[in-house]
Formats: sequence, C-alpha cells, structure tokens
Amino acid sequence: MLLLQGEPDSVATWAQRGLVPVHVVPLDGWTAVLPAGPSQAMPPYDDTLKTLAGRPVASRLRSAIGLFAVDGNVVISAHHSGWRATARWFVWCPGEGVVQPRRLAAGRPADLVAAADTRDRAVRHGVRDLLVDGGGDARGFLGELLALLALPGFDLLDGGQDPATAPGSTMVEPGEQHVARFERIVNDEARHRAELEED
Repeated sequence: MLLLQGEPDSVATWAQRGLVPVHVVPLDGWTAVLPAGPSQAMPPYDDTLKTLAGRPVASRLRSAIGLFAVDGNVVISAHHSGWRATARWFVWCPGEGVVQPRRLAAGRPADLVAAADTRDRAVRHGVRDLLVDGGGDARGFLGELLALLALPGFDLLDGGQDPATAPGSTMVEPGEQHVARFERIVNDEARHRAELEED
C-alpha cells in the first residue's frame, strides 16, 4: 500500500500513468493506493509489488509512505514533500530488525516521522525502537508502525477490508499508451546497452 497526501482525483491521474492496476481509496487526510491486479509490463517489471513500490511519487502528491510485505519482510519508502526530495528506504526482517537496503537510499526514523507529518519526539523514538526490534512478523510490525505514526489504512493493508468495497474507492487501470511508451523506453535502453557492450 502507498499512502499519499494528494487528493484522490490527482492520485488516480498519477496511477493511470503507471504499470499496475490499482484501487485508489480516500482515507482521513491521505489517499491509499493498493494493487488491483498484475503489472501490465514485461519482465522484470511484471512484479506487481516491486513495480508499485519502486514507482516515483510526483511532488504534488507527497508526502507519501509506501508499506509493503515482501517474502515475509517489510519494505517501506518515505517520500518527503519538496521538488527534489529523494525517497528513503527501510527493510525490516523478522528476527533481525532493520537491515541496510541494497542499492537504495537508506532512511532514518526521522524520515518516516517527517513523511507522516508528525513532529513528536516520542514518536521518533518509538519508530526507532520498533525498527531495531526483530520480534514479531511483518503484519504485526506494519500494524504497530501505522499506529505509532497515527496513519490510517491498516484494515486495507492486512486484508481486513477489501479495497474494492471501501467507501469512495475507485479502480484505476494503467493507460495502454503509458505502458507502451514505458516498454519502448526499456527496449531502447536495452538495445543501447547491447550496442555499447559490442564496441
């Protein structure tokens, strides 16, 4: 699930330019985006969760927080407001706690707290303690994190509520022209790399 501070209509427009069909659900002060089907792109962009998690969030829709359970682990992204803000990443593993994300900009507890628009020092300390604690599982970790940051949407994230039936929910399919353009760019870059390797 992605939580964005943009209005549902703006989030739906952004989602149409992606690769994954999604549910766009208005929540209290946030808009949730949840996968509604498989990615429309070719491998390796056919992994729905990784494709949605790795998608840049437009500056007009930030702050944003991505919360994903992948293979029993938790992957979190924190997108600050601001034109050139860099997404910060957290990977939490049961039995280990937070680990260094590979090839991604690592985040700090303050990044999560700021993206959630919270300034409370006690919350930052609570987030830090939760990140370093390896106890529990992904579902419990996400529930505690959302509660600490006072963020909505846990019932959508844990499957307690079907996003399709949530009040105000809309289904957004990626635009065919956007998927086709993405495929062309990926293929052009692959050809270019192959040509460089031949030289």
